[in-house]
Amino acid sequence: MAAPTPDTTVADAINRVLEAEHEAAAAIIAAQAAAQAAIEAARERRRDILEIARQRVIKLHERAQVRLAAQIARLDAEAATDKSQEADLDSVAAGAITKVAERLTTDSTA
Repeated sequence: MAAPTPDTTVADAINRVLEAEHEAAAAIIAAQAAAQAAIEAARERRRDILEIARQRVIKLHERAQVRLAAQIARLDAEAATDKSQEADLDSVAAGAITKVAERLTTDSTA
């Protein structure tokens, strides 16, 4: 076997460096692609989370709206009952005042 010449040794070294650079460039490209895929997956997950949160907010709002409408209806019904009772009390009071006025203005000695 022949001893390697300096030119052959230099050429082999340059080839090894070029091969290492090529492997490094391929690894960088693969890492960039993996990073881009991870970023896109994170963006998709973020969109999913935002959509889930939006749907939850909509449902909460709808339930609150239903409860609010029921509460308003209950308060309206109570207010109508209170007005009815108030009118009854006004009627009783007016009747009592009329009777008292009649007694006071009527001659009870006759």
